[in-house]
Amino acid sequence: MIWGCYNAPNRIAKKKAVVRAPASIANFGPGFDVLAAAIEGLYDVIEVSSTPGSGKILVKSHGFEVPSGEGNVAYHIAKHFMKENSIDKYDLHITIKKGVPPASGLGSSGATSAATAYALNILFNAELDEGALLNLAGVGEAFAAGAPHYDNVAASLFGGFVILDLACNKVFRHVPKKRIPIAIVTPSLQNLASTKKTEYARSLLPEQISLETHVKQSSSLAKLLYGVLTEDLKIFGEAISTDYVVEPYRAKMIPFYNDMKQLALSEGAYGFNISGAGPSVFLVHEDADVVSRIAEKVKSFLGERGVEAHTFVSYISPKGVEVLEVMG
Repeated sequence: MIWGCYNAPNRIAKKKAVVRAPASIANFGPGFDVLAAAIEGLYDVIEVSSTPGSGKILVKSHGFEVPSGEGNVAYHIAKHFMKENSIDKYDLHITIKKGVPPASGLGSSGATSAATAYALNILFNAELDEGALLNLAGVGEAFAAGAPHYDNVAASLFGGFVILDLACNKVFRHVPKKRIPIAIVTPSLQNLASTKKTEYARSLLPEQISLETHVKQSSSLAKLLYGVLTEDLKIFGEAISTDYVVEPYRAKMIPFYNDMKQLALSEGAYGFNISGAGPSVFLVHEDADVVSRIAEKVKSFLGERGVEAHTFVSYISPKGVEVLEVMG
């Protein structure tokens, strides 16, 4: 899927570009592959520097453990960019400060992909439009998940809520006027601690659904979008909690998922679902203290059953990628 076009980049590269991109939550229940949002507090910082050379790409990562070299999404994005633009007079050195935990369901590969694509755009004065940036970042997601998907990278690139029009290759962005608190609970599950976890989670989903399921899911998605655009968090939460296509299958990956959901909703959460491909789950309420309290109850519930977890309270971020430094 091609989202935009490349302009011919200036072949004289800058020396260095440093960019950060936020974590994200995708799907929000019935919004599978078409709705996501950037969140505050977790970021990948990518430094891309150029030296005269022959087109080599070196990738090193620090922080949360992810592969370096050709095993990293940043390598494949850079390789694609250099090939598409016939750039062979420079070597690239990419350093990743990994602040978004991998295999968590918080758009870890999407954050790296978004920041890398944006840094390359700056480094080579490529002037990529939004669609081309998204397409370039999607190369990383294709490597990470086995197929390109653009919800997480769109959120990390542009910030706020993003709604994807897959038929017309457009992204609609909504920045909420109010602060929307979200609590995240991440169980420690070794069986899902894999960089190919998203690919596995996608393989669990049905290839086809019934007309009845389609209608119910469409109703939930319409309600979800209404909740997003009106910022009615109760309606938003109700819609998050009613997914008929993805949640029933992915819930099986996460121990005690249905019990956690029932507990959170009974404690007053407006909505509860799986964050992206999991294993993180999230809950929403208008009060940050309330989501924090409920998240701690969910954590304790898991702990009593032998499952370690950690919690994190965040907000929908109005910002996507941010440029931290450019050296000409």
